[in-house]
Amino acid sequence: MSRAILGAFERKHVADDKLWELVEQANQLTEGDYEDWDNNAEALVPVLERILPLARERGDWQVYFCNMSKLFWFVRRTKINQLHLAFQIAERFHKDCVQQLGGHLGSFAREWQIDIAAEILNFYCEYPQIDDQKMERMLGIFLDLESKYGSEWNNGNYREVLRLAFFNKDRELAKKAVKKLKKAHFNNWCYVCTYARPMLGFHILMDEFEEAQDMVSKVCRREIPAKYRWCFDRCQQADEGEMKDRALMDCLRLGKSEMFKKFFGEWQSFYARPEQKDVEDTHVILFHTLAGDWSKPQECLRLAQKDDKDCREQTQTPLDSMYWALCWNCYFQMLHAKGVEQVSLQLGKENSQDENKEWSCLEAAAYFEKQADLIGEQMDQARKRFGYVEIKRTYQECFLSEKCLRI
Repeated sequence: MSRAILGAFERKHVADDKLWELVEQANQLTEGDYEDWDNNAEALVPVLERILPLARERGDWQVYFCNMSKLFWFVRRTKINQLHLAFQIAERFHKDCVQQLGGHLGSFAREWQIDIAAEILNFYCEYPQIDDQKMERMLGIFLDLESKYGSEWNNGNYREVLRLAFFNKDRELAKKAVKKLKKAHFNNWCYVCTYARPMLGFHILMDEFEEAQDMVSKVCRREIPAKYRWCFDRCQQADEGEMKDRALMDCLRLGKSEMFKKFFGEWQSFYARPEQKDVEDTHVILFHTLAGDWSKPQECLRLAQKDDKDCREQTQTPLDSMYWALCWNCYFQMLHAKGVEQVSLQLGKENSQDENKEWSCLEAAAYFEKQADLIGEQMDQARKRFGYVEIKRTYQECFLSEKCLRI
């Protein structure tokens, strides 16, 4: 199958000539790798947008829902970041479902309809303007569509339901999602991303340390079904370091400080080695710092500035910005405890009261704490079971205890 964005379609699948012309244009713009897709975004996004109303007008629901899913995914890529369009697509999809658009859909169109419902559910988790009521409505749409029309392929979409269960600390919903996930096939899904990582989070939610530990070990030793091992060559997440990072992050986000400490006790030497790659992941910096690796200090400061800028300019999701701000709050307190009093750092809007070149470490920590608290409070207002106070306390217990600050 072609890797092009609408490569699932051949000429015989699309009856309308004008619609096929647009499908061909989209595929020609995405013949290379994802970097090429991003470089062609200025031309690609308008083509995908034009396909939606035309496919709807022609009643070609296969192209309509497949294209909608691809467009929704593409505009949320980091280098594209057209979030206004993502919200518009989500609203359009909701209206389509209310109107029971295309009641005679074929199985292929149904699979994509179910897929986009799951993707919207995942997307909504990131934004405090989406409240519990709206989350429940989208969950209901997904579950209803999947129960009526879902295929074996759609079982993989339950990883998004599982993620919602993590947010709400909802063990019963998590169990239901896992039952479906275990029945999925992974011929076209990355086994590590779609099964191993979500199952790791499930075991952590359920306080199953040994099962979580075993899941990490299996991926590190590449002990997964032979037919799915292709993912180790094609996916950056299918990696020992990525799995360990994920386990620790899941512990932090699920409020499992004791499990975090057990994992970190086993992996401290892994994180004590200086990172060979460029410094790009805020949580990984914190794990290395906790293990006593204080290398690349200037790169760390540059990433702190970038995370602050991304938060202010809303080029990252609010939820990511909240987690990263908690990390930097801990990092600068740890740096202060190490004896560093001041850092050269530019935070806040240019020419604003907060914008400075020199910050004390405690001032920088307080700046990021305020940033995290603001988003956390918004999340708590929208989601009754989010529990920001518990999340913040978990970060503090894992990185700012007396034992941690002596490292």
